[in-house]
Amino acid sequence: MKRARSFEDTNLDSTSGAPRTKRLLTSETTAQTMARPKSHNDYTVGWICALPKEQTAAVAMLDRIHDDPLAQPESDHNTYYRGEISNHNIVITCLPNGMIGTNQAAVAVTHITHTFPSIKVGLLVGIGGGIPPKVRLGDVVVSKPEGGYPGVVQWDLGKAEVNGNFKRTGALNNPPRVLLTALSALETNHPLYGSKVPKYLHEMETKWPGLKPKYTRSESLKDPVSTSDEVRRGTQIHYGLIASGNKVIKDSEQRDRLNKDLGGNVLCVEMEAAGLVDFPCIVIRGICDYADAEKKDDWQEYAAAVAAAYAKELLGNVRTCAIKDEAPIKDILVDDRVARIIHETESDKDHKILNWLAPFDYSLQQSDYFKRRQPGTGQWLLDSEEYQDWIEQKAVLFCPGIPGAGKTLITSIVVNDLRTRFFGDSTTATAYIYCNFNRKAEQETDRLLANLLKQLTWNYPSLPDSVRKLYDRYTKHGTERPQLRDIIEVLHSISSAFSRVFFVVDALDECESPSAWQAEFLSELFALHRKYGLNIFATSRPIQKVIDKFKGITHTKLEIQAHNEDVRNYLDGQISGSDKQLLKKHSNYIISVISNAVCGM
Repeated sequence: MKRARSFEDTNLDSTSGAPRTKRLLTSETTAQTMARPKSHNDYTVGWICALPKEQTAAVAMLDRIHDDPLAQPESDHNTYYRGEISNHNIVITCLPNGMIGTNQAAVAVTHITHTFPSIKVGLLVGIGGGIPPKVRLGDVVVSKPEGGYPGVVQWDLGKAEVNGNFKRTGALNNPPRVLLTALSALETNHPLYGSKVPKYLHEMETKWPGLKPKYTRSESLKDPVSTSDEVRRGTQIHYGLIASGNKVIKDSEQRDRLNKDLGGNVLCVEMEAAGLVDFPCIVIRGICDYADAEKKDDWQEYAAAVAAAYAKELLGNVRTCAIKDEAPIKDILVDDRVARIIHETESDKDHKILNWLAPFDYSLQQSDYFKRRQPGTGQWLLDSEEYQDWIEQKAVLFCPGIPGAGKTLITSIVVNDLRTRFFGDSTTATAYIYCNFNRKAEQETDRLLANLLKQLTWNYPSLPDSVRKLYDRYTKHGTERPQLRDIIEVLHSISSAFSRVFFVVDALDECESPSAWQAEFLSELFALHRKYGLNIFATSRPIQKVIDKFKGITHTKLEIQAHNEDVRNYLDGQISGSDKQLLKKHSNYIISVISNAVCGM
């Protein structure tokens, strides 16, 4: 694990606005940061920038800076700045220098939502190109559902239609309701009371004098659209459609044609938002140019500052208790991806082939088990050295535990962690099995391996030819099921196409029969591990014949026990949901006695 960058490492110099490597905190800031150190789970707002100057403006808007050390996974290459605005704990990150666009934005989102799993609302804040004459330099454009789109449309993604038109099909996920409610409040308040953007720019200038005049003043900047006799107006806020793509638009004709194609509703064009296709967020853009041949950098710092100031005002209208009711974005990302996979495999023949291959679906069990956990349950295992080493290496992790220790719940947490951790990574696949005494018919070796094969195919953009050929060969003269040797052959072929494959198997002790399917199944998994470096995670009761099967392969053992914190989380959730006042009155005592009694079971 590496430590996330704090303001002890890199701070804004309050006299120059430039990064510095030595710690520079005012006495006021020092006092502010003496509070309890924050954990990853304390942060509920993710703020993403594309350029360092956008991140500078974002950090300067923080009411309070968190500079306590906080570790992050080695695989997460984001740099984070943390702090508070209106009692919201915020984590800010920026795309790698010189690497902008939709793909980089998607990678940044994947990492930030994994490292900070409690993020529930997202903001993409920075600069963009405006569509004149309505939008002018120094204005702010905020994404808002318009014309059938949820605020942002990807202008370079779509499909050709029969009539020759090009229909745009890429669009962002709908923003969280809590942010849309705050937008409505600001739209109502601004005509009555005005915006707080000028106030926040003044505060920025006072707190960080090194940022003026570039970030806080626009008087010396010229607007090529303005006429000499036009009265200079202040920053205006616009709500509507933002067009995003992977290419910079520097052509007024292309800009206007794009706007016309989208019904004349486009207010701004930019390059990162479409990469957040599954990230439920609001996009806020300060206008720095008109996306034409006159594109210059003069307005960029000021535009970044007004966008950040609006974001601060927006968060000031979001109640902290309202954010708590939102689902974590990492769970939304996983659910959306699973839904998309199911949709993409819904064609009649593909659906028929997959059902023929493995009719049983473990995803319903995964969803059911995972929903039962209380927030924070199983975090001890995810944070353990054994699990972290297993993630980083191509290894086998065996987790025995007595009945009632929570093995199945832990398994569902591991599956969710893997799907979240590698979300958007098409080179990594995860498949899982929940064994059960009551489903012996589904637990023959060929059926278990066929189910793993089925799940691997979900990571392909379309059904692999090897699976189609397998189906065609066996169903040419009937509906015969494939033999084990052929399933193994195709499973090897599909597995070798990925750089990482994770197989998760719960309750190996419940995969028993006179035919020794358990031994045969494990033997095939171990063969895949030896040949392709597949990761295997397995749980079981501590039965000797199961333990003996792992003696022939290098593995790590981590016992699953009734962890004290897990028990407390469960009891707290049950008591909080109870309508019995007596339970609630003595909740601390009840939780303490029971958790101490079962700890280590």
